[in-house]
Amino acid sequence: MAVKRFGTFEGVFTPTFLSILGVIMYLRLGWVVGTVGLRNALFIIAIANLITIFTCLCVSSIATNMRIGAGGAYAIISKSLGLEIGGAIGIPLYLSQAISVAFYVTGFTECWVSVFPNHTFIVVSIITWFILLLVSYASAKLAFRLQYGIIAIVVFSLVSFFLGKTTNYNPSFFREGLEPGSFWAVFAIFFPAVTGILAGLSMSGELRKPERNIPLGMLSAVGVTFIIYVLLAFRFSYAASSRDLAANTSIIIDLGRWPSLVVAGIMGATISSALSMFVASPRTLSALGKYHAVPFSYYFSRMNKRSEPTNAIIFTALLSFITIALGTLDKIAGLLTMFFLITYAMLNLSVFIEQLIGIPSFRPAFKINIVLPFLGGAGSVFAMFLINPVFSAVAIVVIIAIYLILIQREVRKNWPDVRKGLFIFIAEQAMKIATNLPYHPKIWKPNLLIPVEEAKDWSGMVDFLRALTFPSGRITLFKVIESDKKDKDQAYKARLARSRKKYSEELLMLTGSLKQEGILASSSMVDSDDFLKGATVVTQALKDSLFPPNVLFAKLSPDEDRDASIEELIMQAESFNLGVVIFIFNEQFKFGQKKLINLWIREGSPNIHLGILMALQLQENWEARIRLINVAADDEERIKAQSYLSKVKKTMRMSKDTETRIIQGTFLEAADNAPLADINIFGMPEEVNIKEKRFIAKKLNTPLLFLRDSKQESAIA
Repeated sequence: MAVKRFGTFEGVFTPTFLSILGVIMYLRLGWVVGTVGLRNALFIIAIANLITIFTCLCVSSIATNMRIGAGGAYAIISKSLGLEIGGAIGIPLYLSQAISVAFYVTGFTECWVSVFPNHTFIVVSIITWFILLLVSYASAKLAFRLQYGIIAIVVFSLVSFFLGKTTNYNPSFFREGLEPGSFWAVFAIFFPAVTGILAGLSMSGELRKPERNIPLGMLSAVGVTFIIYVLLAFRFSYAASSRDLAANTSIIIDLGRWPSLVVAGIMGATISSALSMFVASPRTLSALGKYHAVPFSYYFSRMNKRSEPTNAIIFTALLSFITIALGTLDKIAGLLTMFFLITYAMLNLSVFIEQLIGIPSFRPAFKINIVLPFLGGAGSVFAMFLINPVFSAVAIVVIIAIYLILIQREVRKNWPDVRKGLFIFIAEQAMKIATNLPYHPKIWKPNLLIPVEEAKDWSGMVDFLRALTFPSGRITLFKVIESDKKDKDQAYKARLARSRKKYSEELLMLTGSLKQEGILASSSMVDSDDFLKGATVVTQALKDSLFPPNVLFAKLSPDEDRDASIEELIMQAESFNLGVVIFIFNEQFKFGQKKLINLWIREGSPNIHLGILMALQLQENWEARIRLINVAADDEERIKAQSYLSKVKKTMRMSKDTETRIIQGTFLEAADNAPLADINIFGMPEEVNIKEKRFIAKKLNTPLLFLRDSKQESAIA
């Protein structure tokens, strides 16, 4: 467990402050003022800082609502949006931080070689890298103490600049730059200057009081650096002409009273940024390893006796060394910035979602208006595509790819993210609207209510249930545990408890299998001294739920003693406006080839809609063919029946390969002469006679569905 050893100043303010006051401030701010003018430069500084401040406010809010732990931005996103999304953001974020070490080392080396031109570039880079490795490996505390000296150097360099030369004798707040129309292009170049808040946030696991250290440290660092940038913009405008500022990106050195101090400041800013990333990025990798989001997780998550992630530090050092050896990284610099901005956007999104769904657990001590995370997230995305649309798209594709990989891995089932809450919120809002709209049979889809006697009897039916309900139907399973509530015997109660546990596990396994097939499935149990009473209670309760079932789907048991209860349950279903399906399975035939469906219909049948809808579901999911069958007593009825089936086929918009067949004779004779199919579907008369249906099933020797409409279905609309 990491030792809580850093306070606000050293743990958050210092790395954030030094990461923001970097190369952009020294070598690009003057160019910004010269290019677009002072007024527009101040707008750029203000807009960029607003996005950062919104993000800081969001992070501050969430830091006072949860124990962030190690990982900084990765931990916040994971605990809000899930480990998979956290990993999808955290892995590119880590790579950006680690490779950024090489950028800052390169920036330091360029400045060093400009002062000492006889020194070899790659040698200086490697020596600088090695010193940074030793410092970060020795102790993060040592690294932060060294940064106190760097802060002093940066401050002295700024003093040198403010007390320096002035060559502009016609200063004006409203003076236009050389290219005032290039506002957004210049904004894109400037914006990376304010992406330094993640350096301080990455130390979240080693802060004494993160709920206090993070808000105070980040907001104060952003506030102070904002003031410095504004003052510097004024100073540049009054110190030199627009032409000189735009032409000479290192003019800050020339304008300093003591140029050597400004050079030292540039070197200090680059080396401090590199050191901040050298300290922060291994901690992000360590957190990713702790939650198994990266390969070799155990190796990267290990800490030494001083609570330093030494393995993560070594790997980060190797990665940055390889990057330095490969040379310039200009071609992927934009991609790295995109990952920082996506992290900004996701931090804002995390807070926006938690506020939006209104969960009681979100009670931050630091409260902000919901508009702020929205603006922060939107601003981050806007800045991304403004800086580089191509790299923005590439970064998003990379993150989606990582997410899809991580989603296949095992994650903690009880991880405290709010994704489910978000979708529940969306469903609740949709239901509020839906309940005020009239129902029409046009919107019917199969939502099956299935009484389960033995879950094992359904284990081989998952594919069939999927065929009846996929892609947008639902299935609710319920089990009635028949118990004697008057029995006070302890042994009986113990057996009953074991039965409940057993049935619960079986139902969960069955619903799990359905969910794997893409079906929205749920289950419930009820104790009752009578099956019919228990089933009635379940039906009544579910019928008044937000997503009520619309079809009672009863599979006949081999035990015919149950038939009377099923008949009564079917009779009650009518009072609940439920359609009814009686399913009779054939153990020998099973479902055959799943290629042909016999749908028996007669003119004037009240059950034609449910029958056709169920047949169409099977046709689609089995890729099967439907055969419409009608029974005619004589030739005259045969002609009428043929006309009727043709009309049904056209009216119901059935596929062209739908076959029609007229069988002459009585119904029982037709059953004896029925053409072979993989399943037969019949309408069901008002009088429920299960014994008769078992008799028909034996004649046809295939699985059977007997259906009764609820008048809530329509195969035409």
